[in-house]
Amino acid sequence: MREWFKKNLGLLGFGVWMFGTLFFVIAEFILKISLDSSILMMGFVIMGATTTIHDILNEKYFTKYSEKVKNGIIVFITSTTIGMFFILAYLLI
Repeated sequence: MREWFKKNLGLLGFGVWMFGTLFFVIAEFILKISLDSSILMMGFVIMGATTTIHDILNEKYFTKYSEKVKNGIIVFITSTTIGMFFILAYLLI
């Protein structure tokens, strides 16, 4: 499973961003439902986090650090992304 994440996590993040953008465009322009643009920002934040984690797993960043430090950085990025997601979701309400 880790190998799948090493290969496809950046693509998964891009898909989340595109899904959020497509959802916003369809709701706003086709269905005429007014939405806050925080949906777009949530998708972008998730894409940025998954791309960064993808690069850490593929050893483009932090090559000199141990696996324990890299895992700590990944946990920090994940928890920060979840926090940003909930803050932006709160702004939608």
